Amino acid sequence: MADAEKPDATMQEMAAPAVTLTCEPVFSEDEPTTVYDVQWRTLMAILALSMANVCAAIANTTNTIIRSQVADLGDSALSSWVANSNLLVTLAFGPVLGSLSDRFGKKWFIIVASVFGIVGSVIAGSAHKTTTIIAGNVLTGLANAGCIMGVPAAQEVTPNRLRPWTMGFSQALASVAVIAGTLGAGAFVKYQTWRWSYYLNAFVYGTTTVLVTSFYHPPPPGLRRQRTTVGELLARVDYLGILLLTGSIASLLIGLTWGGTTYAWHAAPVLATLIVGCVGLVVFGVYEWRGTAHGIFDHRLFQSRNFPILLFVCVVDGMLLLGVNVLFAQEIAATFTTDSVKIATVLTPFLATSAFGCLPAGIIMARTKSYRTLLVCCLLWCSLFTGLMALLNDKRLSWAYAFSALFGAGTAVTTVIPVVALALSVPSFLLGTAGTISVSCRALGGIIGITIFTAIYDNKMATALPADVGAVLAQNGLSDLIPAVLAALATESPTALEGVQGLPASLIPTVAAAQATANSWSWKYVWIAISVIVAANAIVSCFLEPVASKMNNHIESALEVSDVRDKQMGTHV
Repeated sequence: MADAEKPDATMQEMAAPAVTLTCEPVFSEDEPTTVYDVQWRTLMAILALSMANVCAAIANTTNTIIRSQVADLGDSALSSWVANSNLLVTLAFGPVLGSLSDRFGKKWFIIVASVFGIVGSVIAGSAHKTTTIIAGNVLTGLANAGCIMGVPAAQEVTPNRLRPWTMGFSQALASVAVIAGTLGAGAFVKYQTWRWSYYLNAFVYGTTTVLVTSFYHPPPPGLRRQRTTVGELLARVDYLGILLLTGSIASLLIGLTWGGTTYAWHAAPVLATLIVGCVGLVVFGVYEWRGTAHGIFDHRLFQSRNFPILLFVCVVDGMLLLGVNVLFAQEIAATFTTDSVKIATVLTPFLATSAFGCLPAGIIMARTKSYRTLLVCCLLWCSLFTGLMALLNDKRLSWAYAFSALFGAGTAVTTVIPVVALALSVPSFLLGTAGTISVSCRALGGIIGITIFTAIYDNKMATALPADVGAVLAQNGLSDLIPAVLAALATESPTALEGVQGLPASLIPTVAAAQATANSWSWKYVWIAISVIVAANAIVSCFLEPVASKMNNHIESALEVSDVRDKQMGTHV
């Protein structure tokens, strides 16, 4: 091994022999034998690829104004599909496109996906039916399945030792865009129309298309560079795995979305789709384990135990980040204000600390070459302050600002660090597969979180609201009005109680206060559940392996003019 390829003394000290023997992955990735300087080509490509990540992030900001969309177009029973249609398609197709991109390259997948995003956003923005919004979101979900490849693609064009910086920047940019998108969505609802939120997303997709086309010119992917023909790559595509995975996930998520809304949980359509989805995933898992070595879940991904652990971490992070983003907006509307701009304002501290903590998280990992302790501590931090969110009520708005800002700072770390650690724990030529699987796990976590937490809230509210409102009416000898009052409250209209015949106007504030009490009591259990799940995630993260030995000068996809790029392009003499 040449001197230029030897790890420095610091890295040798950090990777003690006892740890190296048990934890070092068995695959080998050589460092460049000549100096590789990161210059403007790489920086502009990172910006362009980070914009693809922005597309996937900002598309979810329209979920904070679902109430306004449904109120305008009707079909409130379909409201859960407005959010889940996007996430479902992203989750089902993300790993598939990621696997294909590792074989055929990522550039055109991202560009075509961005065009789908433009079309889907315009369709949703111009919709006159809720079903049309859902159709548009299906297209943007497919777009996001391609755009999330911006994350692994940005990691590929960056030397391993600098990947935490790249991910920190990429996620910070996406988080800032989410803040702007959330505030913009609220302002559009209040001063113009919710449609402009979708048109803003279309503009972002369009900008990404131009940037990626102009500045991202990668060499052939690693698997293609292994002297493999296109025909051989096509023959090795895991077609059966793709069919099993997409079909099973679609069936499972349709059941989760139907349950408790369109149908009761014990209804035949819900049970059938859930059973088919679960059985299909089991069959998919057995097939990937025993039927093929190079399927979607390529066996080389599991050469370190970090991969399965970090996928679990990403699922819980999705429950925290995506689930909380949707549900916290609903709690704000139910507890503090229905003004769309004020809802976005209350969300801002959580989004802001989550955004501005991303780059520092990446810097800390890059400089220390360590991540496990930081990740575990931040997960425990998030567990503490999501637990304290259980104390919120309509008189404690300042507590909502403080607690959400504090656990938002923790989510910055849980968003950045696991993705970088995962990228350093798998072969770089499989980054597209690993990266899209991790993002899909986040989407899965978001859907599971929204489903579970909504079910907890609905179950608690179904008990608390009749009891609290019924107590108020009974004390005033109006027990016969309980069904009518509950029906009025279910409409969520601020003036609905005024239309209940026989209900004195003087009693309306007392009934509203009873509703607020039941609401706070129900949300308390949602936050307790979130806190417990995040704490469990911290315990699991204690078993992660170090990645310091992989934070070297290896570059998977060289963009700068250099011997490394010449070799990867096949022009090296």
